[in-house]
Amino acid sequence: MEYDEARWLVLARRPGERLADAVQRVVHDAIRAGSLRPGVRLPSSRTLAAHFGVSRGVVTEAYEQLTAQGYLVSRTKAAPVVAATDRSDGAPRRPAERSGTAPVRFDFTATTPDVAHFPAQRWAAYLSMAARSLPAAGYGYGDVRGTEHLRRTLADHLGRTRGVAADPEHILVTHGTAQAVDLLMRVLASAGGRCIAVEDPSLTSQADRIREHGLAVSPTPVDASGLRTDRLDVDAVILTPAHQFPTGVVLSGERRRQLVGWARRTGGLLVEDDYDAEFRYDRQPVRALHGLDPSSVAYLGTTSKTLAPALRLAWMVLPERYLPEARRIRHLMDVCPPAVDQEALALMIEHGHYDRHVRRARKTYQRRRRRLAEAVDERLPGCRIEGIAAGVHALLRLPPGANGAAVAERALDAGVSVAPLSRFALAATSFHGLVLGYGRIPEDRLDDAVAALASAIRP
Repeated sequence: MEYDEARWLVLARRPGERLADAVQRVVHDAIRAGSLRPGVRLPSSRTLAAHFGVSRGVVTEAYEQLTAQGYLVSRTKAAPVVAATDRSDGAPRRPAERSGTAPVRFDFTATTPDVAHFPAQRWAAYLSMAARSLPAAGYGYGDVRGTEHLRRTLADHLGRTRGVAADPEHILVTHGTAQAVDLLMRVLASAGGRCIAVEDPSLTSQADRIREHGLAVSPTPVDASGLRTDRLDVDAVILTPAHQFPTGVVLSGERRRQLVGWARRTGGLLVEDDYDAEFRYDRQPVRALHGLDPSSVAYLGTTSKTLAPALRLAWMVLPERYLPEARRIRHLMDVCPPAVDQEALALMIEHGHYDRHVRRARKTYQRRRRRLAEAVDERLPGCRIEGIAAGVHALLRLPPGANGAAVAERALDAGVSVAPLSRFALAATSFHGLVLGYGRIPEDRLDDAVAALASAIRP
């Protein structure tokens, strides 16, 4: 930010007011009004003094007073920055009161991988390679579906690893799976859709995205064979067939055939969220539902679990009938995805480093899941791990009578962050258990993490 663009540089000195007080007042007022936001770097005292034609001591005094009051943060041999403020009135933020909750020592968040293992140097190298290899035209507005290079690369990769018969012309690259779902809901709403079935339990944000576009949500129960198929009166179904979140079950072959049959009879759409199929530990993952009928299934994939959520790189393979409207809406949303990032991912896949990273991550998470199961067996004999050996989370069934939400509250007091299964409920109320993510907890700390959790289960 150029300092001469800031409102506070118009120095309106009041009658009889010292210059240092005038500078202090105008900076103070700008911070309180919000025009100088937390984190903004102010001009150095020398620079500002020269701009106004005053002595450097005038500005230094004003800065010192504002620092003493908590409005600025001074730094050795550097210009001050605006301090964090309370949102209500711009006053300096005071130290937070102690809540009594212990700091989190063990984080069982179920939806994230271990981002500490992100291959940052490798990714930076591919970004550099992508920036150098893109032709000049590649820096203009691109195809709304994504670069042709990445779409071709993904088509080959998905056919090889997931059995997805993907035509590159049918692939759209998106900013994460969340944007893919949002785009699909817009497409369905524009086509006159009314109601979407969602697994119950599941991520509640899916239901929020559906309702955001005026569509109704039909919570559909999940049992040991996956999503129930006997009560579908909807336009589309969103499901996680390879590894249901959060129960960890796999959609059975019979249910798969029933769903595809339903889609063919009704013209409905199956939205397959294949969010972590790369991480199956006991056997090869089941093939994607998309392979049974590409004309009835929209397939969603992402790098959020394999690389890192912050990349916001995902893709969907759409049936042909939805492509024109999806392209139109995608152009309205953000024109096109970033070309350099797409090129970097395409190169990483083509050169084999993506697959190698996934293999290393798979071994890491396999060891962590095994250690988690062993620790539960040793320290929680009344509990059991459910769900297939896959992904970065597992379902912990609690002893009869245990309340998952109450256990989660006690666990937080003991420094353990864990989500009760009931947090993912849409309509059902009989969910009792905890969803344990092991993506963030190193293998050598899992035993201590389960021990701390045990103290909350058996208070």
